[in-house]
Amino acid sequence: MRNILRILVICTATVVVCASVLVHPNGPVKALKSVNPLLAGSDIDPIALGILERACINCHSEKTEWPWYSHIAPMSWLVEKDVSAARGHMNLSHWEDYSVREKQDILARVGAVIRSRQMPPDRYTMIHPEAKISDAERARIYEWAHTERRRLNR
Repeated sequence: MRNILRILVICTATVVVCASVLVHPNGPVKALKSVNPLLAGSDIDPIALGILERACINCHSEKTEWPWYSHIAPMSWLVEKDVSAARGHMNLSHWEDYSVREKQDILARVGAVIRSRQMPPDRYTMIHPEAKISDAERARIYEWAHTERRRLNR
């Protein structure tokens, strides 16, 4: 009887784990892929673009490189939720779809979160140290956001 109960528990746990991999509470976040260039239509220098590609692309675009743990629930749910929320704030893959006003608002927020060191978040850079941004890189992104806002204002 004990062995049957043990087998039943193991089978139930296996079914729950396998089923949880198929559940995506935030929708088909991983299915969204884009071939669009990042920040299409913006005037950004290659160095600033490189910084954004290194530090922001995984969450704020549809060019996400999904790490192995993002395929295993419940971690996958957390990662997908974060990426979905990040894309909701700014999706670099769909820059050309934003209105001028939306771009200006996003650029103002980019400047604010870069200067205040809210982005990239510490919990992300702990796992992805390559996404850390130096003070000089922060200044470069801030300057680009400020300059691009002025350009869009004309």
